[in-house]
Amino acid sequence: MGNNMKDQVVLITGASGGIGSVTAAQFADADAKVIVHYNSQQEKAEIVCNKLKGKGHITISGDLTNPKDIDKIVEQALSAFGRIDVLVNNAGVYFEHPIDKIDFTEWQKAWNSTINTNLIGPANLTFRVAKEMIKQGSGKIINISSRGAFRGEPTAPAYGASKAGLNAMGQSLAVALAPHNIFVYTIAPGFVETAMARPHLTGDRKKAILNQSPIGRVAKPEEIAKTVVFLASEGTDFLTGCIIDVNGASYLRS
Repeated sequence: MGNNMKDQVVLITGASGGIGSVTAAQFADADAKVIVHYNSQQEKAEIVCNKLKGKGHITISGDLTNPKDIDKIVEQALSAFGRIDVLVNNAGVYFEHPIDKIDFTEWQKAWNSTINTNLIGPANLTFRVAKEMIKQGSGKIINISSRGAFRGEPTAPAYGASKAGLNAMGQSLAVALAPHNIFVYTIAPGFVETAMARPHLTGDRKKAILNQSPIGRVAKPEEIAKTVVFLASEGTDFLTGCIIDVNGASYLRS
């Protein structure tokens, strides 16, 4: 088993920063061809792409909540490379919407935005990519979920629900796609040092969050990225359907 991904085509959503950009770098280091997807952060995505090791990497824009954009993403990827070997559903949003502090309009807005971005978008993109992988006779799909799917998110219930849905989707598709030599995995991190998590890692709350793990820190994006690349590598087929916790023992389940 190794991490040689020579000439494998990898599509990573939300790759302009955070976990996505580091994952893109690690795939490029393993000689893969990387598609850096972004929604609105074009400049950041181009910087990420230009820094990748090797040649032939591209950026593709698109709003995952828009089915027409999803068609465009897949069509551009196929036009550039002719295939997609690995899909990493990484893009996601997090909005706090505590039920005791907001009105019904705000509640609906948070749920619609979160579910559409974190679950419906990945479901639609996975459908389009999986159809191509079925034609190829191979492929790997890796979803980035969250420990919030298991422990609950009291101030962001739509986030927890969206990630629980992503977990269930991954397990269902692992069964559906295995006969086509397509394997599906899910990674459930805890807090990770990213821009999305940064507002929570300041002030009095920071110490409490760090102490959630007996290691005394949150995850580094590189640690999540290494797990993604491992799952995308040869020799991991029988892990299909798994949900791997990468949370530093901050939340344990059995």
